[in-house]
Amino acid sequence: MIDHEIQEFSSQEKLIRAALDVWANQGHSAMSARTLSRATGLPTSSIYHHFGSMEQLLQSAQAYARDAAQTWCADRLDDLAGWPEGLGAQSIARALAVLVDDWTSERRELAFAANQCHLLAQRDEAYLVAINSWRDLWADFWREVCGRAGLGQYAALTAHVFEATVQFHLIRWNRTIDRAALDEFCTGWGEWLSGKLAEEGPWRRHAREIALASAPEVPAQNGVAARISDAAADIVEEGGVSALTHRAVAARAEVTLGVASYNFRTSADLVRAAFNTIYRRLTEVSREGPVEQVERSEWTAAWRDFSSQPRRLAAMEELMLAVARDPELRDFAPQLRYLRGRSSGLQLQAQLEPGARISPLDAALYSSMISGQRRALIGRPEAEMHDSLDQAARIVAGLRRDG
Repeated sequence: MIDHEIQEFSSQEKLIRAALDVWANQGHSAMSARTLSRATGLPTSSIYHHFGSMEQLLQSAQAYARDAAQTWCADRLDDLAGWPEGLGAQSIARALAVLVDDWTSERRELAFAANQCHLLAQRDEAYLVAINSWRDLWADFWREVCGRAGLGQYAALTAHVFEATVQFHLIRWNRTIDRAALDEFCTGWGEWLSGKLAEEGPWRRHAREIALASAPEVPAQNGVAARISDAAADIVEEGGVSALTHRAVAARAEVTLGVASYNFRTSADLVRAAFNTIYRRLTEVSREGPVEQVERSEWTAAWRDFSSQPRRLAAMEELMLAVARDPELRDFAPQLRYLRGRSSGLQLQAQLEPGARISPLDAALYSSMISGQRRALIGRPEAEMHDSLDQAARIVAGLRRDG
C-alpha cells in the first residue's frame, strides 16, 4: 500500500486509499470503520466528518479508482500513439498480454477495486452506476485499441477476454511461468481473431502438467465428502468466502468438526471443494447419458442461460479473488489458472464442425471469453445480451484448424 506515503495525502485521500488496500489485501468482509481508522491513524469519526457514511466513502473509493484507471488507459493509449494502423490480430495479442500484466502488477489495487465493484453491484443497486462506469471504460479503451489494429469488430469480445484474464493473472503463483504462459494465451486469442484454432504452447503445457500433478486427490464421493462439498458451496453462495470455515461447513453438512477436517484438511481444500461444486452447478446440463453426447442445442441453451445464475457466478468470482489475495490459498493457484475450460471445452466442441480438434488452450480461450461476457452482461438489457452472444457465436463458427 501506501503506509510510507500516507502522510503525503489529505485525510479524505488517506481513507480512500486505505479502503482500496483493504479490498486488495483482505477483501470486502474486512472493511469497517475501525479497520480504516487503524490503517490511517485517523479517528473513526473522520469517516463521517468527510464522507457522511461508510457507504459514501466506499462509493468515493470506487470513483477514485475509476478515475485512476481512466488515467492509466489514457497513458497506455499515449504509449500506442505511434502504432501503425492495421497491424492485425497478433498486434492485439501482444498488446493484450502487456496490458494485462501491467494492470495486474503495476495497478493491482485498482484491478481489485474493479473486481470488487462487480461483486458489490450484484448485491447492491447503489453500485450499478459505478460498475457501468467501469464497463464503459473498458469498452471505450478496447474499441480504441482494436480500432487502431483494424479489428474494431472484435473490440467487445477482446474487452471481455481482458477482464477475465485479469481475474486469473491477479492470482500469483510462479512469476516467470505465469508471465510466459500469459503471452501464449494471448497469442492464442490472436489466432482466434484470425479465424484459427490455437495450439497450446510449451509454457502453458508445462504449467498445466504441474497443476495436474499438484492437484490433490479428490476424496471419494462417499456421501459424506459430497455433502461437505455441497455445504461449502452453499455457504459461499449465501455468505461469501469469509463465512467458509470448517466449523460452519460441519454444521451445514450435519457432521462433526473432526469429520469435516478429516475430509478437507486445509482452508485451501475447502475453497477447492466449494469452487469445484459451484463450477459443476454452473456447467450442468440437463441430460441423460455421457456428457460427450450432449446435443449442441443443449450446450447452447446452457451458455445463453447464464443470467439466471447470478449468485453462483458471483460466488465463483469471490473465490477467485480470495485465492488471489490470500497466500494460504496459493496451493490452489495452478489448478485455478491452468485447468480451466473442462466443461467449456465440451461446449466449444459442440459448436464446431464434427471432428474438429481443439486444444486445451482453445478450451481456456473459450472459457475466458464467455466468463468475461457473463461479467459484462449481468444486469444488462436483453437485446444487448443477445447481440453479444451472437458475436461470440460468430467468432466460434469461423474457427478452423490450420493444415
